[in-house]
Amino acid sequence: MLTFNIQYRSEDDLLQARSRLSSSSPGNLLIQIFCGEPTEEYVANLRDETMRIFPGAQILGTTTAGEIMDGESFDKTTVINFMQLHKTEVHTALVGGKDDLYEVGLQLGRTLRRPNPRLAILFGCGIKDGGAVNGEPLLAGFQKACPLVTVAGGQAGDNGVAQKTFVFTQDGYTDNGAAAACLYGDSLTVNNRYNLSWVPLGKEMTITRAEGTQIHTIDNRPAKDIYAHYLGENVGARLPHSAAEFPLVVERAGVQLARHANRVLPDGSLDFMAPFCTGEKVRFAFCHSGLVTNSARTIFEEFSARPNDAIFIYSCLSRKWVLGEDSKLELTPLASLAPTAGFFCYGEYFHNKGENMLLSQTMTVIALSEEGTAEQTDHSSARETPQFLKYETKQIQDLQALHRLVETSAEEREALIKELQVAIAEIKTLRGFIPICAKCKSIRDDKGFWNEIELYIQEHTEAQFSHGLCPGCALELYPELFDENGNMIQKKYYPPSD
Repeated sequence: MLTFNIQYRSEDDLLQARSRLSSSSPGNLLIQIFCGEPTEEYVANLRDETMRIFPGAQILGTTTAGEIMDGESFDKTTVINFMQLHKTEVHTALVGGKDDLYEVGLQLGRTLRRPNPRLAILFGCGIKDGGAVNGEPLLAGFQKACPLVTVAGGQAGDNGVAQKTFVFTQDGYTDNGAAAACLYGDSLTVNNRYNLSWVPLGKEMTITRAEGTQIHTIDNRPAKDIYAHYLGENVGARLPHSAAEFPLVVERAGVQLARHANRVLPDGSLDFMAPFCTGEKVRFAFCHSGLVTNSARTIFEEFSARPNDAIFIYSCLSRKWVLGEDSKLELTPLASLAPTAGFFCYGEYFHNKGENMLLSQTMTVIALSEEGTAEQTDHSSARETPQFLKYETKQIQDLQALHRLVETSAEEREALIKELQVAIAEIKTLRGFIPICAKCKSIRDDKGFWNEIELYIQEHTEAQFSHGLCPGCALELYPELFDENGNMIQKKYYPPSD
């Protein structure tokens, strides 16, 4: 595999790139275009120019909210990755003009269904009618048609303007649909990882009313009010923009998903990119550079132990906004392993344990290598960890300690609340109506069984019983110990207690 990146400015850049490629079959050449100029005219001209200079090549392109190349991030540029495969086939497909994204995914999957699929890179349009697109139906449809292939990619951006996005292949372009490239062959090795680095903080909350992508209430309070209550009036007043800094985290299929609100509705409910379910548990989350560094170190060490011919990064625009310059902490190390390219998007696609997932505020990474093509990249030994990943500044250490303090305090608080809830539930049981036998005084429990009164009370309280005889029962059982007036004669003798 031969792979390299360029920043496109003119036709000359494409001509120079062509001179670096061998004369092998153009059908084994995949060109990914990450376009920071989200206009129809620019996309159409760039696509036509690329097709003219690279006839027969497979093209997969998207507009972006920022571009990634060789460890750096850019704005409003065009980054192009060239990947010439030696033992791997590649085919692309485009489906546009359809509102039903599940059908779009099905059609893409059926078009690309061939033997030995190893990786599918999907680019979906990210904006429709001024709002973010929920890409989950697209991923579900594609998985239905191609259930065994690893999926990567993301949703097209338009530099945060939220007006119109485009995806394209050599067959055309669309602002309402999706494009995909699929790679086939046993010689291709695919490894994927994701970096969230948002940690849940504070109490666990329950979504008490949700409809699709809208959360109406959390803990029976308007969703907007929850932000002001726990994070302050300033955060509440800046919604939905402040929601990117403190997203809600929910766990599904063992993966923590961060979601931030895109709109505040008049009734105080919040609209998100992807749906929530009533009854789901959520918490606020927070991110800082120390957490990013730790995760970046882990991903780097895992990838550096394997061959890497190309690395593609599809990361969230909100992550870029929140991290700022610290986003380089996770981009730069990967560039020392292989050429890296990608873009900042409006939602990331990830494949986990056989399931395609729509992520948000996450960096996803896909690393590729072809068996027997290591001449382009030195894989003789694992790369040394970059210096800035080896050492932690005092600020990072302090942030990590602060996070541990807050998280540990929250865990202890949650444990105490659960203990109190159990105790309150038991107390309420004894305060309610308790069925008791009028003769033997046995009590019927909530399962319909009759229990001795002392056994029932012992099981529902901390009380313990000792046994003796009251004066009336003692007179009935032992009359010889009492005179005719009912007074005890031998006070020194009394039936022993248990």
